[in-house]
Amino acid sequence: MPQPRRPHTFVLPPLRLGWRARVAVLAGSLLSLYLLGFALYIVLLPAPFTTLPSGLQGLATFTGGSGRVEAALKQAQKGFPGPILISGSHGTTTLPDMLALTATPLTETQQQFIVYDTAATTRENILSLKAWAGYYQLEYVGIITSTYHVPRVGLLARLHAPHLRLTYLAVQPADPGLRPLFREYNKLLATPLLN
Repeated sequence: MPQPRRPHTFVLPPLRLGWRARVAVLAGSLLSLYLLGFALYIVLLPAPFTTLPSGLQGLATFTGGSGRVEAALKQAQKGFPGPILISGSHGTTTLPDMLALTATPLTETQQQFIVYDTAATTRENILSLKAWAGYYQLEYVGIITSTYHVPRVGLLARLHAPHLRLTYLAVQPADPGLRPLFREYNKLLATPLLN
């Protein structure tokens, strides 16, 4: 009786890449991963806030993006009872300069718990926030910042102020375009290294 034929199996020879090809594959893989991360970063950005969550003891905002300080001062005008921290502007800027950003001037009562502090970096803003919250004995603070800034602020806060309970109140900046978004994404990636 004839034996059945064995099916032919084809074995691909091992792929041998030169060093240039290996570098190109590695660079392509890293670029793909980088762009995938950027797409995920964009998709996961928070929506702008509309109302404050209940129970907030204080509000902090970091300057550097359009609408941030204005949003915090608007909450003061609406009667937010807790202290408000404005941090991060140029050293020659004063609190009256900041308060002038409102369409309607704040009353003295609305201004009395607004604190202004200079800081050159987001990390310094977080350290300022930590000291300010400690001074006022705050445990639950809302941070008003731009949508694209929230991920890095959150990461820095976990590194430098883990004891604080924070909620992030995002504001939509004027159309930032891709360049500022990529810049902020790169800073986010570098945060663990530059901490």
